[in-house]
Amino acid sequence: MSEQTESGFRILDEDAALTPPEAERYLKQVSNELARAQVSLRRLRYEELRLKKQYTEARTELLFSEDCPQAGRGEGQVTVAERDAWIDARIACHWQYESLQVQVKNAEDYLRTVGKQVSIAQSLNNTAKELYGSFKGDGR
Repeated sequence: MSEQTESGFRILDEDAALTPPEAERYLKQVSNELARAQVSLRRLRYEELRLKKQYTEARTELLFSEDCPQAGRGEGQVTVAERDAWIDARIACHWQYESLQVQVKNAEDYLRTVGKQVSIAQSLNNTAKELYGSFKGDGR
């Protein structure tokens, strides 16, 4: 028995005994998932860049606006953190950009995990081939 992730990637049951063709099929599935994870990460990075540009342009415009509170220690001035909060509160894509940064990190983590799964799948494939060969050698 096995379960699937949201993307359809099959998670093997710990007690699964794979034949060489099943192990080979699983290796191909993991390899395909690795490629999908790379494509997904690439798309997220381009989207992150687009939103960063949008955010930076909006931030720059607000920073030089007459309405922007001045940072400093003088009377009527605010801290840099307060000024930045004032700016961020007025940028529509601020939280979209923050959210996308988290998505990119998650996609990077997933890509690394799937990459490790490729190595594990290769080991499973080699084990299945060895076991199958030893059974064939026993006359089974």
